[in-house]
Amino acid sequence: MSTFQLKTGLRRKAAAVAGATALLVGGGIATASTASAGPNCPSGYHCVFEGSIGTSSHNYFNSDADFRDDAFHPSGAVVNDNSWSAGNSSTGGYESHYYRDLAYQNFNFCVNPGSYVTHERLSDDFVNGNGVGQRDESTSLLVRPSTSVSCF
Repeated sequence: MSTFQLKTGLRRKAAAVAGATALLVGGGIATASTASAGPNCPSGYHCVFEGSIGTSSHNYFNSDADFRDDAFHPSGAVVNDNSWSAGNSSTGGYESHYYRDLAYQNFNFCVNPGSYVTHERLSDDFVNGNGVGQRDESTSLLVRPSTSVSCF
C-alpha cells in the first residue's frame, strides 16, 4: 500500500466520523427542542395559571372540553374563565389551543410546544375596551398537532 493510498483512506475515515458526529449532534438538538418545557409546567403537560407563571395551576395532559369542573392547585379556584397565563411542555410537539366556550368553540389563543404566555401578553377586557379579551376567557383546551395558526 502506498503512502498516498494510506493518507486518502485515513481522510475518508475522518470525514465519515465527522459526518456521523454532526448527525448525532444535530439529532440531539432536535430532540432537545421537542422536549423543551414552559416554566413551572411538568414535562408532557399543558398548564394554565391563576395569575402569573408559577402561581396556582392546573395541568392538562390531553384536551378538555369543559373547564367548569377543574380547579387550580393549591388555591382551589375554578379554572373556567380564570386563567391568566399558560405554558406548554408537550413532549410530542402538540400546540395548546384555548377556546372561549365549551367544546372548543370560539378560539381564544394558543401556545407552542416549549413556550408560554404571561398575563402581561394576554389582552383583557379593560385594555381593548371591546368586552372581549384573552385573559380570564378560556373554557376549553384542544391539544393539536402543529398548525398554521400563529401561537405564543
